[in-house]
Amino acid sequence: MFKTLTELILLVRRKADIENAGYHVSDDEITDYINSAIAMLWSLLIDGTDGTFFAKVSPDLVKVGDNAYRLPTDFFKLVEVSIDWNNRYFPVTQADPQEYGILLKRPFVGRYYSRYFFQFNEQQGWFELFVFPAPRNTGDLLVRYVPGAQVLSLGTDELKLPSNWYEWVVFDAAIQCMIKEESDPSVLIMEREKREQRLKDDIRSMTPATAQTIRKLNRTNNLRPPNIDVY
Repeated sequence: MFKTLTELILLVRRKADIENAGYHVSDDEITDYINSAIAMLWSLLIDGTDGTFFAKVSPDLVKVGDNAYRLPTDFFKLVEVSIDWNNRYFPVTQADPQEYGILLKRPFVGRYYSRYFFQFNEQQGWFELFVFPAPRNTGDLLVRYVPGAQVLSLGTDELKLPSNWYEWVVFDAAIQCMIKEESDPSVLIMEREKREQRLKDDIRSMTPATAQTIRKLNRTNNLRPPNIDVY
């Protein structure tokens, strides 16, 4: 059962022992602490893996240039780029953005021809994926990426993490409350460290090994696969 923001705030208050009136930490402040903790936890989870375990498949990308495609607004980390070639997906090799001019003139040399790189467009405020040469159809691209961390705002918003993971968020937010109250958070820090070690153990046990085979894909039904195996 996922915890709502309202439930998380109450848990944080209990951990920090600030349930009663007279304390100067508002629910809005605790919400900020919770969202900050969620972002830190998400980075911890992603940094401990190659991102595959948390990846999702992007919908068809929006083409914004001859070779440029806008990545989804919730983009956090790129895991894999593949291209459809005769009803099979093949991985695209990452290139150096400094070779942009060379890549533009790169000729078609078969199914292993493609290269990509991605960068942040400061003017537009989004990440862009560049593919060379550009595929004939946007739907021929398949992108797997890790989305950004959840941001909770409404009391009914749920933190969609396993129960043994959201406890880290509660402890971290409670520590911030205690620091504001000028109380000693050392006990909570120790408890958070214990949860963090369990988290890392969970990651090591659940992250799938990178598969080394290519799987045929029949695209007649226009469905995109949830995973791609590569060799």
